[in-house]
Amino acid sequence: MMLPGARRRVRTTDSKERLFEAAMELLGSRSPESVSVDEIAAAAGVSKGTVYYNFGSKDELVSQLLSYGAQKLMGELARVASAEDPYLALRQMLEFAMDFVASYPAFAHLWMQEQLDADTANAFAGTPLNTQVTGLIIEVLERLVVLAPEQKLSVATSIFGAALFTARMRASGRTDLDREQTVRAVLLTVDGLRATRPPASN
Repeated sequence: MMLPGARRRVRTTDSKERLFEAAMELLGSRSPESVSVDEIAAAAGVSKGTVYYNFGSKDELVSQLLSYGAQKLMGELARVASAEDPYLALRQMLEFAMDFVASYPAFAHLWMQEQLDADTANAFAGTPLNTQVTGLIIEVLERLVVLAPEQKLSVATSIFGAALFTARMRASGRTDLDREQTVRAVLLTVDGLRATRPPASN
């Protein structure tokens, strides 16, 4: 039973998908301040009233869409992480991350900006998206090489940070590296681990 005054949230994947696609398209070339709820709703084919009823404000809408984007990213990363070959799994995770950021550069920009604007110095490490992605990377690394417990999080965070930063640089046209060169550059960390650490015994 819903409590009095509580909002019914948009539950249909189709509605959130359309809002996400519309918002990311509009925010790809403009700041959040310059994009109105009317524009997002119209581009998504959803009424402005429905958006406000379900989300309350533009800030909440953007926040929820960032969460939705994070779920999209994590869902596919989790799928490719299950590849039998852990090195191939890491490569495919990087490739998908590059493609995701290329498709939704506004998502990466807004998410990274949110971390920079956070009050705490360790905000990046403590966000749900970072925790989930680094946890997934650690799971795959543990199938590849033997790492000391204290090394796992720092290595996974370094891989995630490098992938996110280089993908964002590519999406913004600030590097001439193509997708394969970028993936290979990030994989150099993994190659170094394979050369210096014992292989995992699976």
